[in-house]
Amino acid sequence: MGGAKSSMFKLDQSAIFSNKLDFFVTSGLSILVSVGLIFFFVVTEQTESPDNSSILPKLLLLQVLLNWPHFMLSYRLLYRKKSNFRSFPMATVVVPLALLAICVGATTPLLGGAGIMNANLGMSYTLWIFASLYLAWHYTGQAWGVTTVFSHLTNLHFTNIERLILRNGLRSLVVWHVVWGAQTFPNLWIITWLQTPFAMNAASCLALLAFLLSATVFVRKSLTGSAIDIRVPGPLVAIYLWYLLLWVSPEAFIVVQMAHALQYLIFPARVELNQNLKQTKSHAKLKPLVKTFLVYCVSVIGGLIVFYIPEVYVISPTGTPTLPALLAIAINIHHYYTDGAIWKSNNSGVRADLFHHFTPTLAKRTLGQS
Repeated sequence: MGGAKSSMFKLDQSAIFSNKLDFFVTSGLSILVSVGLIFFFVVTEQTESPDNSSILPKLLLLQVLLNWPHFMLSYRLLYRKKSNFRSFPMATVVVPLALLAICVGATTPLLGGAGIMNANLGMSYTLWIFASLYLAWHYTGQAWGVTTVFSHLTNLHFTNIERLILRNGLRSLVVWHVVWGAQTFPNLWIITWLQTPFAMNAASCLALLAFLLSATVFVRKSLTGSAIDIRVPGPLVAIYLWYLLLWVSPEAFIVVQMAHALQYLIFPARVELNQNLKQTKSHAKLKPLVKTFLVYCVSVIGGLIVFYIPEVYVISPTGTPTLPALLAIAINIHHYYTDGAIWKSNNSGVRADLFHHFTPTLAKRTLGQS
C-alpha cells in the first residue's frame, strides 16, 4: 500500500484534544448509538421507543448539557472579538436584527399578532419551517467542516473530483432532509410534489448512491497508498447513519440533535482553552481549564434561560406561539448562519485560534494554504 504500515485507517498524532477523544466525540459515539438504534428498531419492528416516559428526563438532561450550550457557545465565538463586527457584519448585526424584527413584528396587531403572548400563526409557522429546512444545510456543513479539519491535521489532500463527490454527497442529504421534512407539512400546493412516496423513495436512492460513491473515494485513496486517519471519514459515516436512523425511526431525531451538538462542542472548547492558554502567564494548566469550564457552565445557564424557561413558563393562553418561542427559533436560525460564516478553514484567524496548541512546526503546516 505504498508505504502504509498496516490497515486502511491509522491514527495520527495531530489532534484537537487527543486522537481517540476526537474520534469518539465527533463521530465514534454517534456511529455506535445510531447502529445500535437502527438494529433495535429493525429487529423489534418498532419505530418508536416502547416507554417514552422513562427516557424523557434523560433527553432533557442531554438538551441541557449538550444541545442548548452548543447554541450559546457560538455567540461566545462571534462576539468575543470586536474585529468580528468588521469581518462578519451580516452575522454580528444584520441577520440578528432582521430576525428580531420578524419576531417582534409577528406579535404586533398590524401583522396579525395580538401581543407578546399571541403571535401571527402564519409568520410563526413560516419561521419554523425555514429553520427546519435550514437545519439540513447546517448539519451537512458541519460534517464537511469536521472532515476538512482532520484532513488538514493529517495532511490528507482530496482531488477536485474527490471533493466534488464528497460535497455533492452531503448535498444529497440536504435534499433527503427537505423531502423528509416536507412529509410533516400541511398539503400546500407548492410542495405537494415533495409529499409523495415517489419523491421520498427517489431522495433515499440518491442518498444511498451518494454514500456508495463517497465510500469509493476513501477506498480508492487507501488502495493508492494514502494512510487515512479514521477521524477524516468518521463524520461523513456518522451523518449518513443519522439520516438512515431518521428513515427507520423519525422519533429518533432528538438523538441526531444530540450527536450533532456533541460533534460541535469539541471545537469551541478547544478555541476557548487556547484563548485562555494565551492569556495566562503561568505554566500551570489548571487555570485555563477552570476558565473554560466556567464558560461552559454559563452557556448551560444561558440555554436554560433562552430555551427552557420560555417553553415551560411562558405559554400563550390561546396556544399560539409567543414572542419568547419565536426568539428561540430565531436563535436557531442565527446559529446556523453564524457557524457557516465564522467556521471557514481558509480564515487565518479561525485556524490560529483552533490550532494554537500545536507545536510551531505543525502549526505552520496546518495554517498553510490548503
